[in-house]
Amino acid sequence: MKKILFFAATAMLFAACTSDEANAPEVAQKAPQAVAFDTYTPAATRAGQAGVMTTTTLQTTGFGVFAAQQTGGEAYASYKNGSNLTSNFMWNQKVSYEASAWSYSPLKYWPNETTQDSQTTDGPATSTHTDMLSFFAYAPYVSEDILSGATSGITAISAKNNTLDPKISYTAAQKPSESVDLLWGVAPTGGLNYTSVNPSSPIAIPQYKPLLDLIKPAKDQKIKFLFQHALARVGLSVVAAVDQIAPGGNLDNQTKIAIESIVIKDDGNVKTSGDLNLNNDQWNPVGTTVAASAKAGQARWSNTSGTLNITIDKDNELYSELQCKFSGSDVDFASTWTNKEGVKTSEQKVIAQKGGEDQYFMLIPGHVDTKFTVVITYYVITKDAKLQDGYAVTKNVISKDVTIKEFTNNKSYNLKLILGLTSVKLDAEVADWEVDGSTDVNLPRNNE
Repeated sequence: MKKILFFAATAMLFAACTSDEANAPEVAQKAPQAVAFDTYTPAATRAGQAGVMTTTTLQTTGFGVFAAQQTGGEAYASYKNGSNLTSNFMWNQKVSYEASAWSYSPLKYWPNETTQDSQTTDGPATSTHTDMLSFFAYAPYVSEDILSGATSGITAISAKNNTLDPKISYTAAQKPSESVDLLWGVAPTGGLNYTSVNPSSPIAIPQYKPLLDLIKPAKDQKIKFLFQHALARVGLSVVAAVDQIAPGGNLDNQTKIAIESIVIKDDGNVKTSGDLNLNNDQWNPVGTTVAASAKAGQARWSNTSGTLNITIDKDNELYSELQCKFSGSDVDFASTWTNKEGVKTSEQKVIAQKGGEDQYFMLIPGHVDTKFTVVITYYVITKDAKLQDGYAVTKNVISKDVTIKEFTNNKSYNLKLILGLTSVKLDAEVADWEVDGSTDVNLPRNNE
């Protein structure tokens, strides 16, 4: 068995939905200015509900926002270290997609106190200090009234009286069809140039950083999030290699391969539950030398626990055409051979689809080299009418360790199980006679 790693396939890549006019005239800020949101359109992703999110599902589920209002000119880093509420402006505010735009209710307005106001034509307004807002987002949105009793996916969110960073509690599902994708919002690739109330003093937020310490914008600039996956996505596939090393070859039409179970464990670096901190300033996996501009941010997990122990079988979403047919607790080999296509010499998904979509495990990674142990139990069944049961059956239980380098979030991985089969080949030859000389036997004997 060997592994295949698919990088960037599921990273959420967003294109800006709106942009500000470059040379818009200055306008007086006499009316309250609403806080507005925008996202960068995702290429692939989903959460809060089971499955892998897409643009459509994000627009269907919406996203949640927590926001802190920092009065008195305090930056968020100092503000949250006191007894201040860090969700005093928004708490689990649902942002929904309607009529081609993101909206929410009740509408909130920017604080007007700022020492940088320069938009009025008759001179700037003045304030003794600057009020700031800091925003944190996750997806998909989950209403607090459905969290009670949740055993997997998003199981809890930070309380309303929270004085620390907003966090999302998460537990990985044991079944792929119940796996939930979890996202958090950061500044987009390339960073966010935020135009403040004073256009000559823009705020530059580096890429993948949280949106902290924002003041009233100069115009209708929206709070734009790039959503990233907080989890690692793992899929499984299987293929036969017949009489050759690489997958492929010719499997005899009288033979089929059926899977009973696949068990996956790890070396302790993958966890099944934890808290995702939405105030994430971690750019890259620990120890990496890759430039920040070339790699998305590392999810900031805490309070992680649990041990990975996954089983895929007839009771746990093994693709039906790969399964053994059971009669009670015993394998019905005749029915398996007749009614199942079995493992082929072309790659197949191991996990059953749901609603026509591929399913995956969503895991909390340790951001380090991670060893997985894969144990597969399968049968090679050959039809043979000359045998008493009508079939020759060989049971195989194979274990293999494989290490994935820097197993981390925002990446999609696939474990490709290659089952090598070597046909039993027969040959024959007839041995030459060994000549042992000649012995005379005179019957009768002639005399002179």
